[in-house]
Amino acid sequence: MADPTASLRLTVGDPVPRIALPLAAGGLFDSWDQAHAGRIQVYWLDRASARAAAPALSGPLAACEAGLRIVAPAPPEPADASFSWLVDKPGDLGRAVGADGAVAIVIDAGGVLAAIVREPTAEQVIAIVAGLHRATEPVTVQAQAPVLLIDHAIDAALCATLIEHWGRGDKLADGVASAAGASQADADTKRRHDVPVDDKQLFGVLRNGLVRRVVPAILRAFQTRIVQVELPRVGCYDSDSGGWFRRHRDNTTPFTAHRQFALSLNLNPAEEYEGGEVRFPEFGRQLYKPPAGGALVFSCSLLHEVIPLRRGRRFGLFTFLHDESRDAQYRRMLADQKGLTGIRMRLAALSVPLAHGWDLAAPLV
Repeated sequence: MADPTASLRLTVGDPVPRIALPLAAGGLFDSWDQAHAGRIQVYWLDRASARAAAPALSGPLAACEAGLRIVAPAPPEPADASFSWLVDKPGDLGRAVGADGAVAIVIDAGGVLAAIVREPTAEQVIAIVAGLHRATEPVTVQAQAPVLLIDHAIDAALCATLIEHWGRGDKLADGVASAAGASQADADTKRRHDVPVDDKQLFGVLRNGLVRRVVPAILRAFQTRIVQVELPRVGCYDSDSGGWFRRHRDNTTPFTAHRQFALSLNLNPAEEYEGGEVRFPEFGRQLYKPPAGGALVFSCSLLHEVIPLRRGRRFGLFTFLHDESRDAQYRRMLADQKGLTGIRMRLAALSVPLAHGWDLAAPLV
């Protein structure tokens, strides 16, 4: 029989809810406490192997601003203050990731599940933590667009499925929203071929991914609770045709005025193409290019462009999101579209609420 809790388990790339566990030395460990937040955290779920690995882990983890927590069903006997011990009598933390026995759970500094290592060794954990630490550099930022970058917004399998969906679908060329509410081809402004995500099953999988990983990130970064996703589509920028989107904003027509955030999610690896980066010219010359599965979220009021593709093809998923304050405006817009038939009607039906997502503030264990 299938495990009914399997869909609730955390997988790599998911934001991790608040972890609250008793400390063996007394008191309560809270992963959201400012003393622990913003650091890589390693939770090692096996007393014996953790004791053996801890001396080798101590220095390398400290160098990467990472913490080690040994998690056990009961406090150590005799008392041992050499390590940070957490008590998880029912084993909820291991159950949350679908693992039992010896396992190391690595959570990155942003609170996202980075790795689940079964039968871990010190060398494996050090390599993972060091890789997370090297992923960013302590550079001085003097100008930057107010955007949100989300790594692992969706997994590789879903990226591949969405690209396959594009390959099978009818392509809509160079569509740009107009004041009349219709999408009109304008190759001078935009050169991209889109296929709407009109398959209900595929849309459902995509929706769940957004609820698990994108919606919580927007809530934390912008204090905005997203309730609606609209018009998801897979697009392809192709170097053979130029592959661009000239400077524009995403909310300047009556049809688009309700839009609050844009989501641009890359689907294929960066080495498969050159160019195609997103640029926000009002905020400098920086170019934004998330990895495959990574998303860029930004206000629809920001002027932005996709620079021409020089080689290969860039596949992406594109949609718009808004909160409750924009929802009535969105629904009025749909009601006013007298000719909303065919594929656009199906898309409107697929634009379903996203509000019932993860409550990250509720303790996981």
